[in-house]
Amino acid sequence: MRFRTILAAALWLSAGCGSDYAGDGSFSSSDAGAGSLPDCLSSNECPTGWTCTEFGTCVPPAPGAPDGGPGAVEIESELSAPTHSERFVYVAMSELDALAKIDGTTLSVESIPVGDQPEVLEAIPGSDGVVVLDRNNGTASIVRAVNGGDDTRVVPVLPNMNRISVDPTGSYALAWFDLRQETLDSGGLSGVGAIGSFQDVTVIRLRQDSERSVDLSVGFRPRDVQFNDDGSRAYVVTDDGISIIDMANAIEAGPSIVAPVDISGGSSADPLDMEVNIVASGEFAVVREVANPEIRVVGLTAGQLGVSRGLVLPGEPSDLDLATNGLAAYAVIKDTSELVVIDLAGGLPDASDVTRIDLGGETVGSMVLSPLGDQAILFTNASSVERLTVVDLSPAPAVRSFSLQKSIRSLGYDPTATSLIVTHAKSFGDAQENGISFEEFIDRSYGYSIVDIATGFDKLQITEADPGAFRFSTTTPRAYVLVDGGDGPGAVAQTHIIELDTGVVRLQNMSSPPETVGVLPQAGMAFVNQRHPLGRVSFIDVASDAMRTVTGFDLNSRIVD
Repeated sequence: MRFRTILAAALWLSAGCGSDYAGDGSFSSSDAGAGSLPDCLSSNECPTGWTCTEFGTCVPPAPGAPDGGPGAVEIESELSAPTHSERFVYVAMSELDALAKIDGTTLSVESIPVGDQPEVLEAIPGSDGVVVLDRNNGTASIVRAVNGGDDTRVVPVLPNMNRISVDPTGSYALAWFDLRQETLDSGGLSGVGAIGSFQDVTVIRLRQDSERSVDLSVGFRPRDVQFNDDGSRAYVVTDDGISIIDMANAIEAGPSIVAPVDISGGSSADPLDMEVNIVASGEFAVVREVANPEIRVVGLTAGQLGVSRGLVLPGEPSDLDLATNGLAAYAVIKDTSELVVIDLAGGLPDASDVTRIDLGGETVGSMVLSPLGDQAILFTNASSVERLTVVDLSPAPAVRSFSLQKSIRSLGYDPTATSLIVTHAKSFGDAQENGISFEEFIDRSYGYSIVDIATGFDKLQITEADPGAFRFSTTTPRAYVLVDGGDGPGAVAQTHIIELDTGVVRLQNMSSPPETVGVLPQAGMAFVNQRHPLGRVSFIDVASDAMRTVTGFDLNSRIVD
């Protein structure tokens, strides 16, 4: 559904629609500059009736659309994790044809050659290594920290691949071409450059000293790759269905065709309007469609391969999530204010396996599961609702709701599942406008909240610019929120250090705009990657909050301060 939004926005823009739309809650070129649209990250940041696209702009309802156009949809935020291991931070230096490896303990920097203009890299779980994709030469470099040095192995991959998916055990990886990602990176379909194959992927075995790659053909236009929990199988979601790759067999058997399993259940819906989730065991795919009040469960193992079971729900689900153990699916029904639980423990489910949890009339459309899967937080970012709902899923469902000071954009659990960070939507309009009320000032300001889940206590932190990525420490009660005011002179550039046990927030000014944040548990450090022509990473001690910065990743020019 999110990719469908991209296409709709691209078509609307290419049709020559300007920014002087004058519908209800109108916006004109004088509001944001000729030829531009209001910025957003969720629909509740747009003028009334407008919708936020994945390009980060508000678009008006299509002219002549019934009831002023389609309703705003829930936006599921995808917080990109920086590439790091337990101890090291890795940065692709495309112009130097190298990878910078920064030791979070000593701040020493190594420059590792990895091919021609490396761009895409992913960490290998359970190790201090990464996989680096070289799109120009069609190679993947597997880099590991070994005995105080580095071990690099190079395997061939297909040309113009732009995604690497690594299984949760770190045994295998899959290189593939994602048109959706290329469209986002290029700012629209018209800006897409070199296009990779729409049906070829490369399987990579990552096991040290036996690295190998094999090319396969899958269904048309891959758009997602998921793995079962032991990493033995990859599930490539395509327009034609799901191509199931037995990773070990693919490496041993060599190049082959992996025909997709049909998951349509006879539906004629556009594949781009389907959300597909694979349970942890790989036994089922759980599918929802736009504007369809039905969840479809499709078997993916021998004896039930392709067998489909449809479950009619009380309304169209606005969000769908799976239990971490794969034994249940959860569907949010916005129209009836319900959470539907589908029991998957006994095989293909039927109507008797569906339980409905009444949410007491709360307006919710999105959900986030706790790390252990025993609790869910429900909210909406499609409208300006300043509330969240907590559902304790075991042993018996219990529902609680809390009020906040601002509407919600996204949220995340801390590792102990006792608190949340909620990033807030900024209402359309200028917070400094004369004559507005205090409530309007709060609504139009940037900010985030720290929420204690047990009591519902929330602490609002107003920020000078948009709060961006955030991460939690896994060893101390700390969280880190980035505030990036852009690249203009005097723009705010901060990392907010949050003491989760006290709620105290300390502001750390950065020398450059912060982009990504992560935590190195083995080094006891948080790190903040910043925009800087030479490269800049700051390391914050999670115990003392002391900060040191590395600038310039070339060994001959780096600066530590």
